[in-house]
Formats: sequence, C-alpha cells, structure tokens
Amino acid sequence: MSVLLVEDDEDDFLLVRDALRAMGSGRVTLDWVREADPALSALAAGRHDVCLLDYQLGAHTGLELLEQARCQGWHTPIILLTGMTAGGEVDHQAQQAGAADFLAKSELTPVLLERSIRYAIQHARTLEALRRSQASFRELIERQPDGITVLSAGRAVYANPAMARLGGVSQEALLGQTLDALMVQLLGAEEWPRLRASLEGVDGLVAPREARLLRPSGEAIPVELARLPVVFDGLPCSMWIARDLTERKLLQSRLMLAERMASLGMVAGTVAHDINNPLSYVLANLHHLETDVLPRLPLAEGERTEVRTLLADIRHGAQSSRDIIQQLRVFSHGDKEGRLEPVEVHRVLESSLRMVQHTLRQRARLVREYTQPLLVMANEGKLGQVFMNLLINAAEAIPEGAVEHHEIRLVTKVHAGEVVIEFHDTGAGISPERRARVFEPFFTRTPSGVDTGLSLSVCRSIVTGLGGRMELESELGRGSLFRLFLPITERQSVPTTPPPLPLPFSALPRRGRILIVDDDRMVGVAIRRALQREHEVVVLTEAREALERLAAGEPFDLILCDMMMPEMSGMELHEELFRVSSRAAGRMVFLTGGAFTPRAREFLGRVGNPCMEKPFLPEELRQLVQSLLANWSLTPTRA
Repeated sequence: MSVLLVEDDEDDFLLVRDALRAMGSGRVTLDWVREADPALSALAAGRHDVCLLDYQLGAHTGLELLEQARCQGWHTPIILLTGMTAGGEVDHQAQQAGAADFLAKSELTPVLLERSIRYAIQHARTLEALRRSQASFRELIERQPDGITVLSAGRAVYANPAMARLGGVSQEALLGQTLDALMVQLLGAEEWPRLRASLEGVDGLVAPREARLLRPSGEAIPVELARLPVVFDGLPCSMWIARDLTERKLLQSRLMLAERMASLGMVAGTVAHDINNPLSYVLANLHHLETDVLPRLPLAEGERTEVRTLLADIRHGAQSSRDIIQQLRVFSHGDKEGRLEPVEVHRVLESSLRMVQHTLRQRARLVREYTQPLLVMANEGKLGQVFMNLLINAAEAIPEGAVEHHEIRLVTKVHAGEVVIEFHDTGAGISPERRARVFEPFFTRTPSGVDTGLSLSVCRSIVTGLGGRMELESELGRGSLFRLFLPITERQSVPTTPPPLPLPFSALPRRGRILIVDDDRMVGVAIRRALQREHEVVVLTEAREALERLAAGEPFDLILCDMMMPEMSGMELHEELFRVSSRAAGRMVFLTGGAFTPRAREFLGRVGNPCMEKPFLPEELRQLVQSLLANWSLTPTRA
C-alpha cells in the first residue's frame, strides 16, 4: 500500500508513521510532504492508494487542498487528520468537500487508522467503478445514432448530439424546455397536437409511431418516436427516442417503384397484347380491302376516291393506335434484373413525351433541339421513368392557362464523351435553399406536395446506377434546367427481334406452304388473306393440333406461331417439335402481341428464331416471309 502523508508538523509525522508501521512490516510505503504545492504535484501523479491530509497546513487548510484536488479531477481517497476532536461543523465540511474520513490525531490508533484506510480505498474503488459505468453510459447515449431527450419534472434535462442533429439545432437549445415547447419546436404546431392527442391516457411506455421533425430550414425528416420511463441521475424521468427513417423510407420508395414498374409492365404488356391482336387483323383486312376487294367493286371514280379516302383515314387511326401501344412497351420491357442494353435516347424521350403530352399541352409549348441519334447503355423502362418524371416536374413548375408564354425545351448533345440531355422550363424556379435540397429523399419541387411519381433522389440514384450524373440550375422567376450526363456507347443498336433476312436480287418470289398457329381466329384469317395470293396457307387455332400434324410429317416451308396461347404456348410447341424435328422447329417464326415475360425473352434469345411484333402491316409480313423462303432451303420441311 502506498500512502501519501501531507503534514507540516514532524511530531505528528512520527505519530502517523508509527501507526502505519504497526499495521505490519513491508505492507505500507510512506511518502511525506510538508507543503500544499508538493502535495498537489504528488496527487496529480496518481501513484498513491490513499492520502492522509493534515487539516491545518500553515497558511492553507486541508479543505482548500481537498477542493483543489477534486476540481482537478483527481480521485485518490483523502482522509483528513486534525488536532481537534472529530465531529461538528468541520466534520460536515470535510464530507461535503469529498473527504473519505475525518480522524482526530489524539484518538489515532493503528487499528482505527487501518480500518479508515481500508474503508476509504474500498469506497474509492466503488466510486471509480460507478464513475466508469456512468462514463460508459454517457458515451453510449452520446454516440447513439438515435436522438435521445430526457425530461425530468416536465423539462428537458438532457439531449444527445444525435437529437440536436435531427432537429437541426444545438443541444443547448433543447435543454430547459417544457415538453409542449420542445415538441412544437421539433414537430411543428400542427403535428404535435395530433400526436399528443393520441397519447392521452397512455402512461409510461409509448410504442414507436411515425412523425416528422421540422428543421429550422423547413426540411422535414421522417422519424419514429417512442417514449419510455427511465431513472436518470437518480430521478424518475421520461426518455423520448427519435429514430431517423430517411434511409428506410428511401428503401421503401425504391421497393414501391420496383413494384409499381412491375405492375405497370404487366398491365402494359397485357393491354398491348389484347389490343395488338385486333389491330393486327384490322390493319391486315384494311390492306386486303384496299388492294384486293376495292379494285373489283363496280364504283364510279368519285365513289372510288371517296372510299379510298375513308380507308386511308381508318388506316391512319389504326396506325396511330399502333404507335401508342408501341410506347407502352417502354414499361412492359422493364427488366427486373436491371439488365443494361444499348438504348436510343430520342426514342425513349419520344415515348415518355407521348405518355405525358396531355399534361404538357396545358402548361407550355414543347421545343425539341435534338442532335444525331444517341445510344447509351441503360434499362429502357427505368430511363423512360426518369424522363417522364422530369417532364412532369417541368410541367408542374408552370401554371396552367398561359401556354403561349411558357415553354419546355428538350436539348440533346454530346460533350466530352458523354450524352447530355437537358430539360429546360420557364416555370417559377427554385430558391437557393430549396435548390440545395432538391435531390434529398422525399423533397418535392411543388410546394403543394403533388405526387409526381419518382422523387428526384430516386431519379438521381437511377442515373447514377447507369454511370451518369444529374445537375440542376435554377433561379426564382426564371425557370429551371435539369441536366443529365450519361456515358455514350459506341455500339450500334441491338434489335430485340431479328430483322428479316435480305432478299437476294436474283431470287424470284416462290410459292410456299405456310402454317399459321394463333388462338385468335381473326388474326389467322387476316394473315391468310395477306399471304394467300402468293402462298398456300393453313390456319390452326390450337398448338396441339399443329404439333400432331407436324409430328406426323405434314410438310410446311414456314410456321408462323403466336408466342402466348392457352393450353400450349408457342414456346412449348417449339420445345415439343424440336424433339421430333429440329428442322421444323428451326422454321418457326414467332408472333407476339407484346406480352413479353422474362421466360419469353430468355427463350427468344436462346433459340434465335425470328420474331415479329403485332400489329404488323401486311407488306411487312409479306417481305419477311419472302426473305425467309428465299434464304432457307427450297426443300419443304418434313418431320
């Protein structure tokens, strides 16, 4: 045991020394100093287990030295020694100053001194363990990522740094406030009354519930609030915990976007498939009516001209519907795995424009400044969603009813090896403080909070995932400019369906035997009408019947087969037919109405058979058929 004795009287030093020696030889090491300054230096070194401090040290008292040691944060247990009788006011002052014990020299015995030292050291160890526990607890809540506020007797007595960061204020600004004042400051005058009403009659623990913290800048932070009773600094208190939900909400928004895209793709594919089939035979029959039927009708020239005009108008309407359905494929082709492929920027822009053109027409004139065709590596569905969202944002920034005074300008160009797409608008613009937060999660450019689809933060994350970036330039009253940078690709476009093989100049049209397999009888009839003048055409509505006839050896030069059919799909027909005649399976051309499933896309990429999307024009179909017949073997396919 190492003992420090602070004593200016040599006789008292000898008294204490003898008492310590009586505790046992070699058990105690004693260091003696006479004055306050050397005593403070020795205490600062922290080498001693206990300090025996004389109450009277010349011009100083032991209490003054004790207070100085405690102010410096030194925790060596100190026992005060005095020449007067213990007790009274001095004893109380010693306890208040932090002395471990107070002994009268006249009553000092080895037993009393040993017991006092032993108790003082044990008490000091207990206090040190408590201090370390409190320090660990304090560090734990100080480093806690959740915001923590402790209220005692209805007022805030503690707030950790995370709570201050969440609220956008200092820790000091939170302390001393009542619960109502604190919550109005953090949640706002509208949010807190609603939350308080939901807490009426609820004592103690409050399960987590969502709310929004409002920072002085106006930024809203989604949080989860909970309350629980605690003992803090020895007093019963209530602790409020605020957990930042920004990342969770952002993840949820991305998940909802993925689900929305999947649902939209499914709906778009179904709509495209269901409309493309009737459009196919409408266009085919119009062509047949105009080229084959009309010339045979006994009509006057004026009547014939009138009928041709009517047919042209009908064909124009049908082709316009065909173009609209083509735009839906931007969504129906969304790849859940996020596969990237070369995408033509202007085609996706035009698809997005078609989807929002009604909204744009009510707000502004549309101006296009396109450069040459541009290819980027992207997922067409996601890129189309970004374009569409930026167009809607531009429209929402412009008031309705003044179209002649406003414009939305689309600019594309190439700069420094990157494709640049710019969305200009002449809307209200964005203030500097809002501009700094425009890409934050859940920020809406429109003050009314209109849901315009994707948040700009999700748009930026999509663009970033494509290896690009987004920039914003804006000024109040002068509109905004969102600029996208995407890496340019040198690869030329990769068609999703193999193009018709070129027809050699030396090849003459050859009459072939063609099998049509489509569950929609009207489609089969329309295709037969388009091809029957040049070829022998057989139409079947059931894939199983087609399989039986092909497996039995019935010869066909070409098999035009719908991809999606009940009972047996075109893919299943190909797989079954491949087992009995790989050559016949190789002569299949798939017809699709746009309902591409992931399995269908994988299948087409694997087998390599040609594929033609509905609705197609009869002339397109005739050219494809003649190209394939001219390039394939002239020998009919047999099982």
